[in-house]
Amino acid sequence: MDSREVATKPHAVCIPFPYQSHIKAMFKFAKLLHHRGFHITFVNTEFNHKRFLKSQGPNSLDGLPDFQFEAFPDSLLDSDEDATPDATLLCESIRKKNSWLPFMPSLQTTTMMPYQHPAILL
Repeated sequence: MDSREVATKPHAVCIPFPYQSHIKAMFKFAKLLHHRGFHITFVNTEFNHKRFLKSQGPNSLDGLPDFQFEAFPDSLLDSDEDATPDATLLCESIRKKNSWLPFMPSLQTTTMMPYQHPAILL
């Protein structure tokens, strides 16, 4: 895909509430947008991103050059990978530890590329 083709695609950044039902619904919506010609950046916590890869398989993200995934730290322990985290505690942990801050430069780069349409944050 060349830069002219990317320039014609609208870009949606999807950031679901970090709970399974919200992630599933947002992912379905992101896939619909992708099929309509959008470039997608799907943002998730590291914990939920690992769970997604485990459930879908390590190759589930192959072959989608205009569908990218980003993850930010969530301070959850890897030993609890099969546990469902308490959403309130997870959000509180993310907020208190500002674990989303390392992700901000990546988000700014993703949404401000000069050859793309402005991003839509969902």
